[in-house]
Amino acid sequence: MRENPATPKIRFLLTAYSTIIHVVCAVGLPWLLFRAWKTGKLKEGLGERFGFLNRPWLRRVAAARPVWFHAVSVGEAQMLGPLVERLKEKHPDVPIVVSTTTVPGQEIAKGHRGVDGTFFLPIDLGWAVRKVVRRLNPRLLAILETEIWPNLVVQTYRYGTPVVFLNGRISDRSFPGYLRARWFLEGILRFPTLFGMQSEKNAERIVRMGAPSSRVRVIGNLKYESANELRLKGTPLSRTEFGLDENALVLIGGSTFPGEEEMLIRIYENCLRKHPRLRLIIAPRHPQRFEDAAEVIEKSGHEIARRSGGVLPRPSGEGKPIVLLDVMGELKNLYPLTDVVFIGKSMGCTPAGRGGQNPLEPAVWSRPIVCGPLMENFQEVVDSLNEAGGIDVSPTEREIQDKILELLEDPELRREMGESAYSVIGDSLGVVDRCLAIAEEAAGLGKSESQ
Repeated sequence: MRENPATPKIRFLLTAYSTIIHVVCAVGLPWLLFRAWKTGKLKEGLGERFGFLNRPWLRRVAAARPVWFHAVSVGEAQMLGPLVERLKEKHPDVPIVVSTTTVPGQEIAKGHRGVDGTFFLPIDLGWAVRKVVRRLNPRLLAILETEIWPNLVVQTYRYGTPVVFLNGRISDRSFPGYLRARWFLEGILRFPTLFGMQSEKNAERIVRMGAPSSRVRVIGNLKYESANELRLKGTPLSRTEFGLDENALVLIGGSTFPGEEEMLIRIYENCLRKHPRLRLIIAPRHPQRFEDAAEVIEKSGHEIARRSGGVLPRPSGEGKPIVLLDVMGELKNLYPLTDVVFIGKSMGCTPAGRGGQNPLEPAVWSRPIVCGPLMENFQEVVDSLNEAGGIDVSPTEREIQDKILELLEDPELRREMGESAYSVIGDSLGVVDRCLAIAEEAAGLGKSESQ
């Protein structure tokens, strides 16, 4: 029999936690239903969020006992692809299901080869989680990153299903709060079988939060392997599609937030005096900001070329329109045709415009990267890229402009910096195999099951 970590203290704390969650849900349910009706954003999967799981694939999958991955949103769902494919290759008879919290995450998960079903994670109510676990009958729950939902972990364990964390990360921002809640978390962290953490620092943090050190392993960052899949299987776009001459120098602002479009246009105008071949592409992070970014470009006095119009014509005469990438899904395949990349959400021009976006997508295409100082959501990745010489972190607009100018003037520097950026990914491969080993060990997937 497995050890039962549920001491009287843990049971009391979990009951208190569940009571609080029920009160919050009871108070917030009218607002949740109103928002679902008003915006439609929460309408999809509303029943599943309360444990009412009834997908067409459910009976077939439950009979074969699936491996269940939980990936919160787009970022986690994207990195899951290589792991799902590898697991399916080795164990083709084992179903794989993926839960997410967000609708965009759900769409990404559905697109992975090897996924047998997707659904929305229930709210962390004990009875809702139990309903899902009983209907799903999983042989393993693997949680991506570090989504610590007490009832999800405990109720899954009580059902007899091992729980593991993969690609675990404890951010600088959340760690102090976790430490303050150690009196509760150390009880919950006794339940998972294994913790696969991204780095030594993250491993040390999860142990300080209460995880048994004997169950903690450093496996690396799954984002690196997922990014490398883009290089192996991606379909780079062509300059012709964007109306760009082969001899043009291309600066792109990737995943920009409010205030950063204005900054990039100012930098572009200043750099254009020395580099008349320069072109600028702006790619806002969210589709609801496409029109705002278009307005910024128009107010600057520049022509605008919208990607949503299809293949863009090459400019005639002296006009060099700024290209607005106002379609989703193309940015990662656009980076190969650029010369210098600025990573958005890194300047903090607005309260929400900080934390950074994924710098690995341009790094995998060996592009030199420039960003602002507020990249804490990807801090370890940025630190690795910075140490290798593949990224420049500049605190001010003027310093960002100076670095971009330096890169535009020196093709060899662009090449060296881009190669250094990719070296961080190339040196970090193998994480999928380590994640797979943890999943197989915890789920008891022997060689016989893959025959």
